[in-house]
Amino acid sequence: MSFKKFLIIGTTLVAVGGGAAYLYAQGFWGVVDTPAASAKVIPDEAVMVGFISTDPQAWMQLQKFGTPELQTLVNQSLDDLQAETFKDSQISYEKDLEPWLGNVTVAVLPSTSPEAVDDSQILTVVTIKNKFNLLKFASQLKREEKLGKTQEIDYNGLTILETTDAEKTFYSAVLRQHLVISEDVKPVQLAIDSFKGEPSLASQGDVAKLFSQDIDILNPIVKFYIPDYTAFVQEMVANNPEVAPLPPATLEQLQGFKSVKMGMGIDDVGIRLKTIANVEPSAIQVEFKPNPGQIISQFPASTMMLLTGNGISQGWDAIAESAQTDPQLQQGLNSLRSAANSINLDVDNGIFGWMDGEFALGVIPSTEGILAPVGFGGVIVFQTSDRATAQATLTQLDTLAQQNTIQVLPRTVQGQSVTEWTIPGQGTWLGYGWLDQNTLFIAIGEPMVEKMLAKTEPSLDQSESFTAVTENLPQSNNGYFYLDMDKTMTVVNGFLENTIPETPDSSSDTQTALAILNSVQGIGGTATQANPSTHIFEMIVRLEPKTINR
Repeated sequence: MSFKKFLIIGTTLVAVGGGAAYLYAQGFWGVVDTPAASAKVIPDEAVMVGFISTDPQAWMQLQKFGTPELQTLVNQSLDDLQAETFKDSQISYEKDLEPWLGNVTVAVLPSTSPEAVDDSQILTVVTIKNKFNLLKFASQLKREEKLGKTQEIDYNGLTILETTDAEKTFYSAVLRQHLVISEDVKPVQLAIDSFKGEPSLASQGDVAKLFSQDIDILNPIVKFYIPDYTAFVQEMVANNPEVAPLPPATLEQLQGFKSVKMGMGIDDVGIRLKTIANVEPSAIQVEFKPNPGQIISQFPASTMMLLTGNGISQGWDAIAESAQTDPQLQQGLNSLRSAANSINLDVDNGIFGWMDGEFALGVIPSTEGILAPVGFGGVIVFQTSDRATAQATLTQLDTLAQQNTIQVLPRTVQGQSVTEWTIPGQGTWLGYGWLDQNTLFIAIGEPMVEKMLAKTEPSLDQSESFTAVTENLPQSNNGYFYLDMDKTMTVVNGFLENTIPETPDSSSDTQTALAILNSVQGIGGTATQANPSTHIFEMIVRLEPKTINR
């Protein structure tokens, strides 16, 4: 449904429902425009709710960021959107809509029809900030538009308006300060029932807290709420006939996840996204231990991507335990173990068992060696308390490599011993060594070995690009995800120039994508735990401050 059609359907009820007298009868004092207020008219069976802010002050925060190219594209897109939405009309968003249009809430309800089990129902709830301005707008629409065929339906003491045009039929009702709209009559009837006192999302104890407790982000523009995570997943699976039904073991595991809420806001750094999951503590088999973050100092400042964490062995043990009650997972693990056994490797002890400390995966730009054509190489670093087992596994892998025509040769770099795998005629593609007694690195590409041992540049944790992103994230966490967009775009552009030397793509979509990417300085994310039942994921997209000239 187009935005223009949405407005016409929603305001038709006001236009034909008795005007000011109708609105007065519905009440118009004390408008509260929050997710908790909208939840009062959303049936308790809703599996997901999206809340979209129409506060111009929140959206205007984006004007602080962006290159001139992006600013031009955004302004042009907004102008084109308004021109297309209100084509052949005198309607202006600022003049005609903003005075009455409040925040918009979209709820997903499970289908109530056995014949349509693969089709969820959508209920849209619009807060009416000022009903007299809405009446004025409705009168304008009535003069300008053909409102289609309308019919009033009495339900539970209120009026539902059925509106039919050449495209579809829609149903709407005004519930005091809210306008509810759906393509089906049942969601509107359920909204009226909730408004009249039947169970709603706002009346369901812990679910009500989900909507009333703040997500704690500045200038929120979008929020999502999933009151019952298991019901949500089941509904999404039911709506996709290509997805097999969830096995009982998976459903049992999902019971540990109670609810989820997500928010996106705009602060002084850029765009912040935050997800809060309410879980059953017993369902999380891996104990939360703040990541020390010491391993970050092993990487050079030129690192363009980094993923850190700790306790791979603990996570593997949790997976193995879960497999005991999940036949499909157990089958997968057995296949993995069998494949490893065929080359004399022990997955549980020889591979994952010694990975009990911090770990990090980094991507570093490189224009040398075997990986020069792609422009980057990779490094994995592990901290372990069992160096002997780790070294024994590496020795087994060396033997396996030699059996497949790969040369395994020792070398000394910066006074430290490393082992390198070389393909005759191509060069070194892998090397490994020990940075200290308990820290192993495995590098993909010969230059990466020198990068990790030579220490010719500051470490990543001293990099301004890294600290500018991560200092705005919780410091007590499970580890970081970090992406330096400036370095990444340099590598991407170089790769494209080498592989596609023809005239650059000047299409509108390509230019828009490049303008957006060039306005992002970096991306960082982390996971943390407020308490055993509350897990939080937070991500920041650091944007280029607004500039006039590049």
